[in-house]
Amino acid sequence: MNILVIDIGGTNVKIWKTEEAEKTKFPSGKELTPETLLEGVRAATADWPIERISIGYPGEIRNGRPVADPYNLAPGWVDVDFGHEFDRPVRMMNDACMQALGSYEGGKMLYLGLGTGLGTAFIADGVIVPLALGHLKLWEGETFNHYLSRAGLTRHGNKRWRQAVAEASATLRSAFFADYVVLGGGNAEEIKDLPDGCRRGGNHNAYFGGLRMWEDMSEGAMPKLSIVPNAESEIA
Repeated sequence: MNILVIDIGGTNVKIWKTEEAEKTKFPSGKELTPETLLEGVRAATADWPIERISIGYPGEIRNGRPVADPYNLAPGWVDVDFGHEFDRPVRMMNDACMQALGSYEGGKMLYLGLGTGLGTAFIADGVIVPLALGHLKLWEGETFNHYLSRAGLTRHGNKRWRQAVAEASATLRSAFFADYVVLGGGNAEEIKDLPDGCRRGGNHNAYFGGLRMWEDMSEGAMPKLSIVPNAESEIA
């Protein structure tokens, strides 16, 4: 099955296709509209055989569709029918959930995505729960997102940022009774020594998560598959 995986980040849109771990990307950010996303994806994949599409969206998803515009992109996402626009079956999931799905190795896992902002998700025995932990307070009246985002890394420097990552990981792991924490996102590579109970992820796990979203349709073995998303997430 030829699956196109699209991870819409706050800095870049990353694209993979089945059996190719190397990604294609183009800039995201405040100027990215649904139209420019569609144009960029079509230009990058013009000669790719595509049967199904997985999309990681930086916002809330209900019944397979966005319910609000992301704060870090241009507006206009809520009413877009991506299945119609791509003329392919599409499944959408919150982007942190898609990376979490690609990182999951069983049990109870908390995912912290260290990217443009802080993306969070929790998986317990195959059930994915999207979270918004970045709004909680960490230190000095400031939020987790304030410290753990890319802006927080720039604002506070590597040492303070790594301390915040360690503190957040320990606190949230205890709060969720998580067996382990996966530190993913583009800034996970900035962590030298992993905190106790943590594993390193990365943006590449969005690719595996995108493949797993179609596991129930697979006819053969695919990388690291173990979870099937709710069928309501499909846009025909």
